Amino acid sequence: MIAALTVSPLSNRYRAELEALLGEAPRYLSLPDLRRTGPATLLRTLRTLGPHVVLPVEDESALVLLPVLEILAMVSNARTIEVIEPGLVRRAVTRRQAGRALFALGWATLLCRLAIRRTRAELARLLAEPRATSRPNGHRRIVFANGNLWFGVKTGGSIGHIAGVVNSLARKGFHVDYAGLTPPLLVAPEVGVTPIAAPTAFGLPTEANYYRFNAAMADRLVELLATPTRFLYQRMSIGNYAGVIASRRSGVPLVLEYNGSEVWAAEHWGSSLRYAELARAAEDVCIRHASLIVTISEVLRDELLARGVEAERVVWYPNCVDPAVFDPFRYDDAERAALRAELELPADALVTTFVGTFGAWHGAEVLAQAIVQLVDHSHPLLEAQRARFLFVGDGLRMPAVRTLLDREPYRSFVAFAGLVPQNEAPLHLAASDILVSPHVPNPDGSPFFGSPTKLFEYMAMGKPIVASALDQIAAVLAPGLDAAMPPDESPETDDPHCAVLCRPGAVAELSAGIAFLLERADWRETLGRNARARTLDRYIWDRHVETILAGVDRVLPPAS
Repeated sequence: MIAALTVSPLSNRYRAELEALLGEAPRYLSLPDLRRTGPATLLRTLRTLGPHVVLPVEDESALVLLPVLEILAMVSNARTIEVIEPGLVRRAVTRRQAGRALFALGWATLLCRLAIRRTRAELARLLAEPRATSRPNGHRRIVFANGNLWFGVKTGGSIGHIAGVVNSLARKGFHVDYAGLTPPLLVAPEVGVTPIAAPTAFGLPTEANYYRFNAAMADRLVELLATPTRFLYQRMSIGNYAGVIASRRSGVPLVLEYNGSEVWAAEHWGSSLRYAELARAAEDVCIRHASLIVTISEVLRDELLARGVEAERVVWYPNCVDPAVFDPFRYDDAERAALRAELELPADALVTTFVGTFGAWHGAEVLAQAIVQLVDHSHPLLEAQRARFLFVGDGLRMPAVRTLLDREPYRSFVAFAGLVPQNEAPLHLAASDILVSPHVPNPDGSPFFGSPTKLFEYMAMGKPIVASALDQIAAVLAPGLDAAMPPDESPETDDPHCAVLCRPGAVAELSAGIAFLLERADWRETLGRNARARTLDRYIWDRHVETILAGVDRVLPPAS
């Protein structure tokens, strides 16, 4: 038996290639999985991995975390350790080599401690200083900064968001330079790309590396801003305030993209941060010093106002979609049939699909419970309609979903596509018949502040949607049919409904909404058509970016 330690979950395509190379399917364990266990459980797990451990690295950006995998493998009971580098290149690793990785980890940990000390002093100073007055300018260049330390396959709404904003700015005549860890996906070829190198080795705790990266990113941004620039646009990420430093050094105004507090998200949706007070201070610094803050919901706008941000410094617009990428007419019957065959979905099946990163807020397990209910209580309907359910993605809540569905009789109705690159998501939606967005409320009772990018991607594909009636989701899809009381009659020619809506977390209503659409081809066609028309009218990235630029012109009038 082979065990595979990975930086992050692997894509299904890469897993198939890896298993063909190894001649068997290994036992997979990713760093996020291992991080969620306690030290004693982690050690017991490592000591039961077996004689052969492989360390597959699918994406080059993840090589920086290879020393961590090597150290874990060294602690395990493995007799042989093998790295499988990008491109499926195999390389044996001795325990002596893994020992060198341990030394590198120790040195990097020392550098992390120094970075934390420097960050505390710097954030305290910036919190005490007033926001700089930016000089008006009429330059047609924008620097887009992304401080996320993303490793592994790039998926999720953030990828579409970044590409959407960057490409729209370029279409509007700006020269855009993107600066980040790795080249962004789906961006136009005319966008400039400046990679910012991550630390060569990561220290512990992993979170401390954000602050080492922040300093390097600030220096690189200052260099980029030496060329005349209208503004610096930074997507806020955990512990990163490089845009503030670069803006103040260069005199170029900062526009901040705020998608919600990362500290709150870690506490309620993930693992609490070791340096939560630092991350919170970094957020406060970014909010204090940005000339303009861009956000994606009224709830977040109100949160910023409550944190003391002046109303004139905030603009908001929902997330959007690129209608050229998420276009149902891009794909022909043969392409859709080929994907279904690859996923072992019958060509004549009615396929209900969920796409996501399986975060705590996505409600994937609520959908799994609804599928169980449909199989248990509506089995004849599912058989008559050749119904199948497709999950695309992977993440935190996937184990809960598999626990419910990876057994008979439910397994026969379900397919798991695993992680797919963002540029392959549109084809998966095109090969589907019904799309599901079962988001759940915030666990602390606060208003749902999200603007799910996948919702707009669903709408743009012209497919009928069953969604949670939750804050912005409900507003975007209004008017929606009530899943608890769907209509008996057929839709009128000018029917305005855009989706079927159910109460968040209500499993019975979600299953009823899906059952309704499985039976009603007339409503599937009407809801899908209406959703796409609304998207093209209101929710394309150019609308979002026009709001940003109007806000910039208000707070930073161009030089005359």
